[in-house]
Order: sequence, then C-alpha cells, then structure tokens
Amino acid sequence: MKPYPYWMKERCNPQIGTYYVPCGQLSKTAAHRFEKTLYGSNTMHQFDTEAAYNTRLAELRKNGENVY
Repeated sequence: MKPYPYWMKERCNPQIGTYYVPCGQLSKTAAHRFEKTLYGSNTMHQFDTEAAYNTRLAELRKNGENVY
C-alpha cells in the first residue's frame, strides 16, 4: 500500500487573516473534506515526502507566517 501524502491547510479567515495548519498524512478524500467551510476559505496543499512538508513549514515560520 502506498503511504498517504502529507497535507497542510491554508486557512483564509476574513477577520483574522491567513494562517497554516499542518495536518500530517491524510488520504485525498479526507484532505478534501477540510476544504469545506462556511466562512472564509480553506486550501489544502499536498506534499509527497515528509522532507518537502517539513521544509515548507520551516519556510513559512521563517517568513513570519502564522503556523499552528
């Protein structure tokens, strides 16, 4: 069985701005459920390797983005 990809949610909230939530390994079906929201918008970003996932998280933190 092929391992699940890593996912990160980009949440755009009109009141508090944009922030990122690391979601770890998820199936595509589960990841796309996170895109549904009643307020603002969510975009799921897929990473095939844990290294790429961790590198992107480090870049976001270095650039001062909100990562939870």
